[in-house]
Amino acid sequence: MVHGLHFARRMRQTVTRSTLLRARALCALALCGVALVGCGNPLRAIDPRTGEVGTFDTEAMIPAGWIPCEGACDDVTVPGTLENGAPTSMFIVYQAENFVAPGVNREWIPMDVTPSTHGELWVVQRMARLPEFDEFTECTSRAQAGSPNDCVGLQGSTVALRDPSAMSQASGERANLVVDFNAWHFMRRPSAIAFGAESTTLPADDPRALDPSTGAPLLTEAATYTDIFATCHEHWTGNFTDQAAFIGPSLWTADPAIYNGGNGEYSWSNGSHLDMVHATQNCTGIAWERDNVYWALNGEEGTLDRYDFGVPHVPGAADHDDGEVTRYQLGDALGRVVDVPSNLWMDGTVLYIADTGNGRVVRFDTAQTMTEMGSFQTFEALTGQVMGGSAETIADAATLGALWGGVSEPSGLAMLDSETLVVANHASGHITLLSVDGEEIHTFDTGLGAGIGGLAVMDGAIYFAHMGERRVYRVDVDPTPILIVPQPEG
Repeated sequence: MVHGLHFARRMRQTVTRSTLLRARALCALALCGVALVGCGNPLRAIDPRTGEVGTFDTEAMIPAGWIPCEGACDDVTVPGTLENGAPTSMFIVYQAENFVAPGVNREWIPMDVTPSTHGELWVVQRMARLPEFDEFTECTSRAQAGSPNDCVGLQGSTVALRDPSAMSQASGERANLVVDFNAWHFMRRPSAIAFGAESTTLPADDPRALDPSTGAPLLTEAATYTDIFATCHEHWTGNFTDQAAFIGPSLWTADPAIYNGGNGEYSWSNGSHLDMVHATQNCTGIAWERDNVYWALNGEEGTLDRYDFGVPHVPGAADHDDGEVTRYQLGDALGRVVDVPSNLWMDGTVLYIADTGNGRVVRFDTAQTMTEMGSFQTFEALTGQVMGGSAETIADAATLGALWGGVSEPSGLAMLDSETLVVANHASGHITLLSVDGEEIHTFDTGLGAGIGGLAVMDGAIYFAHMGERRVYRVDVDPTPILIVPQPEG
């Protein structure tokens, strides 16, 4: 079967009149006995992106990417892709299970997805808040004495999906779920996840390699932790909810010898995290820059917070004093929609942002000249700088709302390639391919309705979390050849 398609996106490539005249002059040499390819035998070619047809005197004059053809060029086909509007279907990669403990049976909700540094697709999950509690009453200090609470519901988890491109749903050994020993604090109501460096090193003589109780060295040589990732958390505190605010993103290793739900090897171990700096409330998005540096979307302040975790500590320890946080105000505050992730994507020095609460996609050049606005204190009393910069809206709420048939709540965001963004709408279930300047390339409806959370691209395929369905989906593209419909010349 061949699908016919008129291409709406115009990317004209033209040949100048002077180039044509030079080619025709060369062809005149054929009259002097000099044989030149193409002289007297014009060549035809078609642009597969636009359907534009051209006539050229030499093969060298055919623009890159055009396909040679004959006559009316009405029989040229190309494989179906997302960019050229091929039909799509949604394949269920993972169905979330329940958190089961004595007296507890709660549903896990996939929030965000990301490729790992070692070929897996990772999912970060949370539980829904019980309706009889809110963010201030769900886990007060009175819970220790047996008062009604939902402290268990604050825990987050991850699932490592092996071979997500397979044509079967991941389960069992292909879906490894981990709940950290102290996910109650270090992975509280997670909204986003991002993998970073392949490894990070803790020198044996670093203060973070000392026993926090005795000061004795814990290492005889430097420790290297592999497959580093970070999570950020949508809550106003990481402690009891009648105590002071104290929350921020956490740094982890995916090494199963460390990150496995156990509580570490020391009596003072507190889960398996490698670091945590407490300065961002109601975080909804996170992206890796380099080393142990990550950007987080501060849903409470409407800012971007840049974290340099510095040197990690021994897994489960608590020395976070070398962390550095810089806060960036972008003019118009970034907006949050409660319980909806807002993906960030770092491309060089440019950070792309799904500004969910304002219904738009923006980009922020982190290398721009900025203004010092003052300082602030993290919750552990580290001093951070506040910088003022500007962000550019590349697709506003009106534009995206028109594409998506109503409310615009961009949630999932990633790069398909160096020139193409993929953006998902939480409010409707649509996914749109945009150029990096905001031009629509293609929009399709997943048919799943409201509920898309985070989104990722892995090996050229799109994956997304659907919070309402409690599933992770892969977008499969029908490769059936598509007929290029030629457009009238001129």
